[in-house]
Amino acid sequence: MNFLKNENEKWFWLVSLLAFMLIGYTGIPLIGYVLTILLFAYAFYNPKNGILMLFVYIPIRVFIIEYNPGLSYITDALVFGALFKVFWMNRKTISNLFKFKNFEYAFFAFLAIGSVAALITGVNIVNIIQQLRSFTIFYLVYYIVYRLQISRKDLVNLIWIFIWTSILILIQAMAEKLSIRNLFLPESWQAMALSAKNRVRIYGMLGNPNVLGIYLLFAFILFYTAKKKLSEFNPRHMDILNIFIAGILVLTYSRGTWGGFLVAAIAFVLLTRKWKIGLDFVKYLAIALVFVVLPLNLLTNYIESTDIGSEKVNNIQQFDVGGESGFADRIGSTFSEETVAGSQNSGRIYIVKKGFEVFSDYPIIGTGFATFGDSTTLSSSSPIYRAYEISHNFYSDNQYIQIIVQTGILGVIAFAVFLLSILWRYFKKHKESYLYVLTVSILLGGYFMGLVYNLWESDIFTLSFFALLAAASRREDLGKPIGEKL
Repeated sequence: MNFLKNENEKWFWLVSLLAFMLIGYTGIPLIGYVLTILLFAYAFYNPKNGILMLFVYIPIRVFIIEYNPGLSYITDALVFGALFKVFWMNRKTISNLFKFKNFEYAFFAFLAIGSVAALITGVNIVNIIQQLRSFTIFYLVYYIVYRLQISRKDLVNLIWIFIWTSILILIQAMAEKLSIRNLFLPESWQAMALSAKNRVRIYGMLGNPNVLGIYLLFAFILFYTAKKKLSEFNPRHMDILNIFIAGILVLTYSRGTWGGFLVAAIAFVLLTRKWKIGLDFVKYLAIALVFVVLPLNLLTNYIESTDIGSEKVNNIQQFDVGGESGFADRIGSTFSEETVAGSQNSGRIYIVKKGFEVFSDYPIIGTGFATFGDSTTLSSSSPIYRAYEISHNFYSDNQYIQIIVQTGILGVIAFAVFLLSILWRYFKKHKESYLYVLTVSILLGGYFMGLVYNLWESDIFTLSFFALLAAASRREDLGKPIGEKL
């Protein structure tokens, strides 16, 4: 009977995914708003499934809201529906709602410093709230999941969600590549002008090759875990999925994600001392290069050589005309004189130099949230930009320089305590649980990716990491595995 119930639940997640897609394609905002209200109620009724629904919605969010903006607020509906249910469940034991670990207090201190500094700088209160939401919305997932009873069934459901969603994302990615960004994409994305080196990258349903790479990284880890630890899943099926995931991950040409994955993989192998795992990763990559990357690139090059394909290339590559594209060109240009010079004038080196210029004037608590290269400044600019001659579309693409500028020395200390206390807490116990090893390994990979991305504003990373952290924290407190040998 339990088997039949699990079978029914796996189809429920596929139906949910298809429902999001169909409602998105209707383009009728009212339907999206109605669904948002219904999902709030559903998350309140069943908070665990409400949180799991986030893993269905978040990977396709930016894709479907291009068609139906009425679906934009589902994240908040699901999170706050589940949060209110947690409050209700603990109404007779209020103290349970205020039990926090040391790393949480450090995170709260970081949020307080950034908010106070922003008020002093003169940032609009709405913008401060908007940026606080970016940092906290998926911390709330940790808060909720930690206070719920996590079971093996929940883990199985999560993997089924990743299976269905990954299959959809992989199909779209291959269609995008072979059609030269002309099929299974919103019109606004098809019309996006790209440089030669970005034109060859797969952006995917997540709308950004780096974010797509992060999602694929988590999917790969989950499927590898399912193959090794959970009897409900066919190991060969997990292998096939991971071969395609490795191939599309290569075709994102996301060097930051590759680096983060490599750091996480090395850490995992060293902590577990299972050297065969490292060999498995190499095998996946080798097979993916032969059976996914090479065929897709050859087919795409053939299509681009036709008259229709050449016209599509010209429509996309509207600047950097004549620039070279391809794996060798993108990777080989990483440390070229041209790339370094561009980075010094407007790229990552420029951002870091400009950041320390601002930091020298605001060293203690910084300029505050929504003032330097975060997601809020992209839509609302910043009160300090004019004084420092920073353009309105400035984005830091470096979590650390953003934190240094916005929260100063005190904020850096608070955020460092947050990150390092999680690392130390579970590194000490890594021999006790697979969950602890995963937490430490992914966090170390995140340390690297924070150098090149605003990682702690990334929905995919924070949703997945905070959910994992909650599972590890529950495992720690209960003193027993979640699932089989986890």
